[in-house]
Amino acid sequence: MKTTLVVSYLPSGEQSFSKKLLDRFLDKSHGKTKIVHRNLLKNHPPIFDEVSLEAYRARNYGGQKLADHHSKAIKPFDELVSEIKAADYVVFVFPMHNFSLPGVVKTYIDAVFFHGELFQYTATGPQGLMGNTKAAILYASGGAYEPGNPYNVVPPVLDIDLGFAGFGEKRYINVGGTLGGPDGLAKSLEAAQTQVDKLVADWYAA
Repeated sequence: MKTTLVVSYLPSGEQSFSKKLLDRFLDKSHGKTKIVHRNLLKNHPPIFDEVSLEAYRARNYGGQKLADHHSKAIKPFDELVSEIKAADYVVFVFPMHNFSLPGVVKTYIDAVFFHGELFQYTATGPQGLMGNTKAAILYASGGAYEPGNPYNVVPPVLDIDLGFAGFGEKRYINVGGTLGGPDGLAKSLEAAQTQVDKLVADWYAA
Protein backbone atom coordinates (compact mmCIF):
# COMPACT_ATOMS: atom_id res chain seq x y z
CA MET A 1 0.00 0.00 0.00
CA LYS A 2 1.33 3.42 -0.95
CA THR A 3 1.95 6.12 1.64
CA THR A 4 0.32 9.54 1.86
CA LEU A 5 1.91 12.22 4.03
CA VAL A 6 -0.57 14.78 5.34
CA VAL A 7 1.05 18.04 6.43
CA SER A 8 -1.55 20.11 8.25
CA TYR A 9 -1.88 23.40 10.09
CA LEU A 10 -5.44 23.87 11.35
CA PRO A 11 -5.56 26.51 14.09
CA SER A 12 -9.36 26.89 13.88
CA GLY A 13 -9.96 23.29 14.92
CA GLU A 14 -13.37 21.86 14.14
CA GLN A 15 -14.54 25.20 12.71
CA SER A 16 -11.91 25.06 9.99
CA PHE A 17 -13.08 24.74 6.40
CA SER A 18 -9.64 23.41 5.53
CA LYS A 19 -10.29 20.65 8.05
CA LYS A 20 -13.59 19.87 6.33
CA LEU A 21 -11.62 19.17 3.17
CA LEU A 22 -9.13 17.04 5.09
CA ASP A 23 -11.93 15.08 6.74
CA ARG A 24 -13.46 14.45 3.33
CA PHE A 25 -10.11 13.29 1.99
CA LEU A 26 -9.48 10.97 4.92
CA ASP A 27 -12.97 9.50 4.68
CA LYS A 28 -12.80 8.85 0.94
CA SER A 29 -9.23 7.49 1.03
CA HIS A 30 -9.73 5.24 4.06
CA GLY A 31 -8.23 1.80 3.45
CA LYS A 32 -6.67 2.88 0.13
CA THR A 33 -3.42 4.36 1.42
CA LYS A 34 -1.28 4.48 4.53
CA ILE A 35 -1.68 7.90 6.14
CA VAL A 36 1.23 9.58 7.94
CA HIS A 37 0.11 12.82 9.60
CA ARG A 38 2.53 15.66 10.30
CA ASN A 39 0.56 18.11 12.49
CA LEU A 40 2.38 21.44 12.40
CA LEU A 41 0.06 22.91 15.02
CA LYS A 42 1.28 20.42 17.63
CA ASN A 43 4.80 19.82 16.32
CA HIS A 44 6.43 22.94 14.93
CA PRO A 45 9.13 22.30 12.32
CA PRO A 46 12.71 23.28 13.16
CA ILE A 47 14.18 26.62 12.16
CA PHE A 48 17.78 26.96 11.03
CA ASP A 49 20.19 28.54 13.48
CA GLU A 50 23.91 29.14 13.11
CA VAL A 51 24.89 25.55 13.98
CA SER A 52 22.28 23.68 11.94
CA LEU A 53 22.76 25.92 8.90
CA GLU A 54 26.52 25.42 9.10
CA ALA A 55 25.95 21.66 9.27
CA TYR A 56 23.62 21.71 6.26
CA ARG A 57 26.06 23.69 4.13
CA ALA A 58 29.04 21.57 5.15
CA ARG A 59 27.34 18.23 4.51
CA ASN A 60 24.87 18.85 1.70
CA TYR A 61 26.97 21.26 -0.34
CA GLY A 62 30.48 20.50 0.86
CA GLY A 63 30.25 16.73 1.24
CA GLN A 64 31.87 16.90 4.65
CA LYS A 65 31.43 14.42 7.47
CA LEU A 66 29.73 16.13 10.38
CA ALA A 67 30.96 16.42 13.94
CA ASP A 68 28.61 15.18 16.65
CA HIS A 69 27.26 18.64 17.53
CA HIS A 70 26.48 19.31 13.88
CA SER A 71 24.77 15.93 13.45
CA LYS A 72 22.64 16.60 16.51
CA ALA A 73 21.66 20.06 15.27
CA ILE A 74 20.53 18.85 11.86
CA LYS A 75 18.80 15.65 12.99
CA PRO A 76 15.29 17.21 13.34
CA PHE A 77 15.53 18.38 9.73
CA ASP A 78 16.72 14.99 8.53
CA GLU A 79 13.73 13.28 10.12
CA LEU A 80 11.31 15.51 8.19
CA VAL A 81 13.26 15.05 4.96
CA SER A 82 13.18 11.27 5.30
CA GLU A 83 9.45 11.39 5.99
CA ILE A 84 8.52 13.40 2.91
CA LYS A 85 10.88 11.43 0.66
CA ALA A 86 9.22 8.17 1.77
CA ALA A 87 5.77 9.38 0.73
CA ASP A 88 4.13 8.60 -2.60
CA TYR A 89 1.65 11.43 -2.10
CA VAL A 90 1.80 14.63 -0.03
CA VAL A 91 -1.30 16.57 1.03
CA PHE A 92 -0.85 20.05 2.47
CA VAL A 93 -3.82 21.38 4.44
CA PHE A 94 -4.02 24.91 5.85
CA PRO A 95 -5.94 28.21 5.81
CA MET A 96 -4.72 31.13 3.77
CA HIS A 97 -3.17 33.80 6.01
CA ASN A 98 -2.76 37.32 4.63
CA PHE A 99 -3.11 36.09 1.05
CA SER A 100 -0.32 33.51 1.39
CA LEU A 101 0.92 30.49 3.33
CA PRO A 102 0.83 30.53 7.13
CA GLY A 103 4.35 31.09 8.44
CA VAL A 104 4.64 27.62 9.97
CA VAL A 105 3.89 26.00 6.60
CA LYS A 106 6.66 28.01 4.94
CA THR A 107 8.95 27.03 7.83
CA TYR A 108 8.17 23.36 7.11
CA ILE A 109 9.02 23.82 3.45
CA ASP A 110 12.30 25.49 4.38
CA ALA A 111 13.06 22.58 6.72
CA VAL A 112 12.70 19.86 4.06
CA PHE A 113 13.95 21.46 0.86
CA PHE A 114 17.43 20.01 1.14
CA HIS A 115 20.01 19.95 -1.61
CA GLY A 116 20.79 16.36 -2.49
CA GLU A 117 17.46 15.20 -1.11
CA LEU A 118 14.53 17.01 -2.77
CA PHE A 119 16.61 18.76 -5.43
CA GLN A 120 20.19 18.98 -6.63
CA TYR A 121 22.34 21.27 -8.73
CA THR A 122 23.96 19.70 -11.78
CA ALA A 123 26.22 20.87 -14.58
CA THR A 124 23.11 21.69 -16.62
CA GLY A 125 21.21 23.42 -13.82
CA PRO A 126 18.89 22.49 -10.94
CA GLN A 127 17.11 19.14 -10.97
CA GLY A 128 14.07 18.17 -8.90
CA LEU A 129 14.23 14.76 -7.24
CA MET A 130 10.56 14.29 -6.29
CA GLY A 131 9.24 13.35 -9.71
CA ASN A 132 7.56 10.19 -8.45
CA THR A 133 5.62 12.07 -5.75
CA LYS A 134 2.27 13.80 -6.24
CA ALA A 135 1.07 16.74 -4.16
CA ALA A 136 -2.29 18.28 -3.36
CA ILE A 137 -2.95 21.52 -1.53
CA LEU A 138 -6.25 21.81 0.33
CA TYR A 139 -6.85 25.29 1.67
CA ALA A 140 -9.55 27.74 2.67
CA SER A 141 -9.58 31.49 2.13
CA GLY A 142 -11.71 34.31 3.47
CA GLY A 143 -12.07 35.74 -0.02
CA ALA A 144 -13.20 33.98 -3.17
CA TYR A 145 -10.42 34.19 -5.75
CA GLU A 146 -10.59 33.30 -9.41
CA PRO A 147 -7.54 31.53 -10.87
CA GLY A 148 -4.75 34.01 -11.42
CA ASN A 149 -6.01 36.56 -8.90
CA PRO A 150 -2.85 38.28 -7.57
CA TYR A 151 -4.24 38.31 -4.04
CA ASN A 152 -4.12 34.52 -3.92
CA VAL A 153 -0.39 33.88 -3.56
CA VAL A 154 -0.71 30.23 -2.48
CA PRO A 155 -0.61 28.58 -5.94
CA PRO A 156 2.26 30.63 -7.44
CA VAL A 157 4.44 30.23 -4.33
CA LEU A 158 3.95 26.48 -4.18
CA ASP A 159 4.21 26.13 -7.95
CA ILE A 160 7.74 27.50 -7.59
CA ASP A 161 8.71 25.46 -4.52
CA LEU A 162 7.13 22.15 -5.48
CA GLY A 163 8.07 22.64 -9.12
CA PHE A 164 11.71 23.20 -8.18
CA ALA A 165 11.64 19.93 -6.27
CA GLY A 166 10.16 18.24 -9.34
CA PHE A 167 6.87 16.97 -7.87
CA GLY A 168 5.11 14.93 -10.51
CA GLU A 169 1.75 16.57 -9.94
CA LYS A 170 0.33 19.56 -8.05
CA ARG A 171 -3.39 20.07 -7.43
CA TYR A 172 -4.96 23.02 -5.64
CA ILE A 173 -8.36 22.65 -4.01
CA ASN A 174 -9.72 25.82 -2.43
CA VAL A 175 -12.79 26.67 -0.37
CA GLY A 176 -13.13 30.37 -1.07
CA GLY A 177 -15.32 33.00 0.53
CA THR A 178 -15.36 31.69 4.10
CA LEU A 179 -16.01 35.27 5.26
CA GLY A 180 -18.81 35.77 2.74
CA GLY A 181 -22.48 34.83 2.60
CA PRO A 182 -23.67 31.31 3.45
CA ASP A 183 -25.05 30.52 -0.01
CA GLY A 184 -21.81 31.25 -1.83
CA LEU A 185 -19.79 29.45 0.82
CA ALA A 186 -21.97 26.35 0.61
CA LYS A 187 -21.45 26.20 -3.16
CA SER A 188 -17.71 26.69 -2.79
CA LEU A 189 -17.43 23.95 -0.18
CA GLU A 190 -19.49 21.54 -2.27
CA ALA A 191 -17.35 22.21 -5.35
CA ALA A 192 -14.15 21.70 -3.36
CA GLN A 193 -15.40 18.45 -1.85
CA THR A 194 -16.23 17.20 -5.34
CA GLN A 195 -12.65 17.97 -6.35
CA VAL A 196 -11.40 16.03 -3.31
CA ASP A 197 -13.50 13.04 -4.38
CA LYS A 198 -11.96 13.18 -7.85
CA LEU A 199 -8.47 13.50 -6.38
CA VAL A 200 -8.94 10.34 -4.33
CA ALA A 201 -10.42 8.48 -7.29
CA ASP A 202 -7.50 9.48 -9.52
CA TRP A 203 -4.75 8.81 -7.00
CA TYR A 204 -5.96 5.55 -5.53
CA ALA A 205 -7.67 3.89 -8.45
CA ALA A 206 -7.56 0.13 -8.16
